[in-house]
Amino acid sequence: MRKNRMFASIAVIALVASSLVAAATGAQAATRTVTVWSPYSGGNLAMWDAAIKRIETANPGLDIKSVGSIDMAKSLAAINAGNGPDISISNGNGNLGWFCGTGAWQNLNALISGKNGINMSATFNAASVASSISNYKRCALPLYSEVFGFYYNKDLLSKAGFANPPKTTTELLTYSQKLTTFNADGSIKAAGFLPWAGYYGFDMDSMWLGQMFGAKWYGGNSSAFSTDRKWAEAFAWQKDFIAKVYGGGDFAKGSKLLTKFVAGRGGEWSGTDHDFISGRVAMKWDANWMSPMFCTGDDWAMADKCTAKVNFGIAGFPVSPSNISAYGSGVIGQGQMGISKGSKNVKDAWIVMKALATDTKLAVAWDGANGAPSSLLTKEARPANYPAWYQPIYDITEHPRTAYHTVQNTGEHLEESMLQNLMASWQAGDTANIKTALADLAQRVNQIIVRNN
Repeated sequence: MRKNRMFASIAVIALVASSLVAAATGAQAATRTVTVWSPYSGGNLAMWDAAIKRIETANPGLDIKSVGSIDMAKSLAAINAGNGPDISISNGNGNLGWFCGTGAWQNLNALISGKNGINMSATFNAASVASSISNYKRCALPLYSEVFGFYYNKDLLSKAGFANPPKTTTELLTYSQKLTTFNADGSIKAAGFLPWAGYYGFDMDSMWLGQMFGAKWYGGNSSAFSTDRKWAEAFAWQKDFIAKVYGGGDFAKGSKLLTKFVAGRGGEWSGTDHDFISGRVAMKWDANWMSPMFCTGDDWAMADKCTAKVNFGIAGFPVSPSNISAYGSGVIGQGQMGISKGSKNVKDAWIVMKALATDTKLAVAWDGANGAPSSLLTKEARPANYPAWYQPIYDITEHPRTAYHTVQNTGEHLEESMLQNLMASWQAGDTANIKTALADLAQRVNQIIVRNN
């Protein structure tokens, strides 16, 4: 069964579930009632509701109405129509701009610093503390995470003479040159690493590339795509990599060969066909929840012992030599929850939201069922018996430079798809001047921000 990326774009649709709106409106009229809308169903909703029952038990007189199977778009539409719940959920960081930037979720600073507040930096990891802010306003508390790291085939690296994964982008290029092989007709037989938009990337390849070079997405309220030179450096490295590893120094040749190689990749969700499992690629970016599938070839269930279809390891992303302090980090994003601007019971909504965000029982159960590490710093928020081979995921989670990019209100996180499109155009040779293209991208992103704010 395909596991969907938490941060996938969701088109805004009209709120047609009038019964849900009516239920929420009625619930808000009760003094000690808090309504919570979530996108969860089945076992996930059961775990969520169990946590809610614990909150009710700890707070006599508090009645929490949990309604599942409501996506972000419906929640946002209802909040802006004045019929929303007290608390709602954003599935991931990329969508936070919708809720914070539009004012749909309230600024939480006063609640966080108040009598029943919370010490964010002592409670949550650094990435989640930063990622609960949009448009420079903290409007959310973090929940579970998904983590993106660097996967490598230990056997292939060892055979090529490498005892450890590459730490820098320079080493990554060198490793890939030695690991890449070609067929008699000159086509690529097996690849070392592919810095390529659209290759098993969940449309996040450009984000990962930026993380490797420490590139900033924003400076103040404006896009930093053209002002942070690290973006141009990252794209120049990508082009040089393609030329040297796959084209014998010729970028156009390398791009053409990679286009053909990517077109022949195995299915992402089809078990042993996946290129990383088959050995067609030796190193790649990927999500934490893919690692169980790499163990078994067909399932996301965590195993005590990884009976690996491929003998793999997990590490932080290789980074540019000028960004070496970031080695060991990756990209991480969180599910978020906030209090609606129309909530009639903010005091109790805060009690509920704070309790959900810090419930270690919920965190452990959620991680075990979904491969979604908690944002909480305490070790009690981890499954007690997670396998040793999975430890690098937690190491990446706790690295101080692990992050999601700064979020502004670009609607359906449009800056991500726009940057991904630029990366695809650049690697295909359709964009001649990356600095000019980045300046144009920055201008278009800034126009979106102005329009949305």
